[in-house]
Amino acid sequence: MAQVKSGDREKTGFKKKGAKGKYPMATRAQVLSAIKLRHHGKGVSASEVLSKAAASKFGKDPQVKSAIARARERDRKKGDK
Repeated sequence: MAQVKSGDREKTGFKKKGAKGKYPMATRAQVLSAIKLRHHGKGVSASEVLSKAAASKFGKDPQVKSAIARARERDRKKGDK
């Protein structure tokens, strides 16, 4: 998992009420960690985390794009069961 430095949560975390400061995405490692931990947050849905990761400055990175695609596919399969 990625280390979160002081200030990362305020700068790049969610801004909405109930989720303020969750899932900071200041580095590529933090984006990948947020994708892995997307079901662990209160006040934030997994799809919101994936959308924020895709919209981040690292969203075009091939490793991040493939991680988002795999995560969406897994979530889709879980919903079918």
